Amino acid sequence: MKLKGNIWLGLLSFSIITACIISACNKENSNSSRTNPPGMQQVTVSLNDDPLPNLTSVIIDVRYVEVKVDTGKIHHDDDYYDDDHEGDDPRDEGDEDHHGDHFGKWDTLSIKPGLYDLLKLRNGTDTIIANGFSHIGKITKIRITLGPNDSVSTDSIHTYPLPICDGSPYVYANIRSNSIDSLPGGKFVIHLDFNVERSIEYEDGHYCLRPEIKVYSKQNSGSIEGMVLPPEAHANVIIFNNSDTAYAIPEDEGEFEVRGLSAGSYSVMFKPVSLLIFKDTTLLNVQVQNGMETKLPTITLHQ
Repeated sequence: MKLKGNIWLGLLSFSIITACIISACNKENSNSSRTNPPGMQQVTVSLNDDPLPNLTSVIIDVRYVEVKVDTGKIHHDDDYYDDDHEGDDPRDEGDEDHHGDHFGKWDTLSIKPGLYDLLKLRNGTDTIIANGFSHIGKITKIRITLGPNDSVSTDSIHTYPLPICDGSPYVYANIRSNSIDSLPGGKFVIHLDFNVERSIEYEDGHYCLRPEIKVYSKQNSGSIEGMVLPPEAHANVIIFNNSDTAYAIPEDEGEFEVRGLSAGSYSVMFKPVSLLIFKDTTLLNVQVQNGMETKLPTITLHQ
């Protein structure tokens, strides 16, 4: 790896990790030992965040989490589901039947509705927000229904509403075959990376959410972790190549982790909050492999 200095990149993002059957924070999922009912597969959803540096909180009001499953006997290619436009087959309040069209049917997972501060979840920490069973079949889409209490805070005093920009309460993510980790016993793992820098818009004093989500699997992606010192540099971490960019804000002691990276060669830039005090540093040719964790040497920024 080579060092390079004085490169500027933009703000940071956060990630949502949707894990079907994988427990949060390295704790065993209490539902993982349950036997699947006939014709069903088990699904758990967990949440993870890599925050935006100019915000102190990002609150989402989670009301429902659903997965769309194609239960048909014909196995379609991923491109077939590109015509299943977002907003198809909205959930019918009060109707307990499973609604479906020729692209599949929606199954609602059991959740604990509530407010989740995404900025409290970062660097590999996640929390379960939903779990349950769906019909056996190909999972093609996830839909999260948000309530009216979404907000962002810029400090301890100023808090602003965060409605979805188009007025819809739904957040969608399409699921492709290579973005699912398949486990024995009808269990699956899906991870969603929610890019907050590209998803939160600000204009004329108002914020709104236009979700941009990348779906990945741990089997088909890698991660980078490390430590940057000194802590008072408050360095942001930007990991990038020609096709991908990811971000992290280290913990108080300097540890960081970024997941969901496609295999390849990356540059990793450590950018302190104040370039007048500390100099930025960049590692070149950092290699990421699918299913592997790349651990970097400790980086010390100098004045």
